[in-house]
Amino acid sequence: MSKYDPLRQFLESRSAEQVPMTFADVERVLGFPLPPSAKAHPTWWSNNTGTHVGVRAWRDAGWKTSRVDVPGEKVVFVRAKGEPASKAPIRPGLFSVSPEQLSLAARKLLDDYAAESGGDTGVALARAVHEAAITRRRALIASFAAEAPRVSTDSVDLIREDRDAR
Repeated sequence: MSKYDPLRQFLESRSAEQVPMTFADVERVLGFPLPPSAKAHPTWWSNNTGTHVGVRAWRDAGWKTSRVDVPGEKVVFVRAKGEPASKAPIRPGLFSVSPEQLSLAARKLLDDYAAESGGDTGVALARAVHEAAITRRRALIASFAAEAPRVSTDSVDLIREDRDAR
């Protein structure tokens, strides 16, 4: 376990092709200050995995650094194209999913989505969860519509109740 794992996990959870960040953003993700060399030398942000343990975090997540602006304290992480996907479990955000935890149908769906997104299992999982959320929300709205004649409160009250339940 590396102290830079929070950065790896953060990048693994991103679905965008580029993630622009300030050095302060990186520090917030890490939970500690970057070393002084990161704020003084562009080479700290190189993509050479032999340089330091921080590089391994973004490289293992399938990202490279680009457009490093040390004086402006900015960096852009870009997806590394044409590199093999990590063998690590899918780790978007705060949870981890190993293939053994998924049904055969779910694994097939994720494999199909990953193939469509260049092998990125994080993007595949994000897409599957997004589509499931949309389907569930549509079912909820349909159930409201079905119950509408019997419901005495108006839609504004239902929306407030749904919001306040979170």
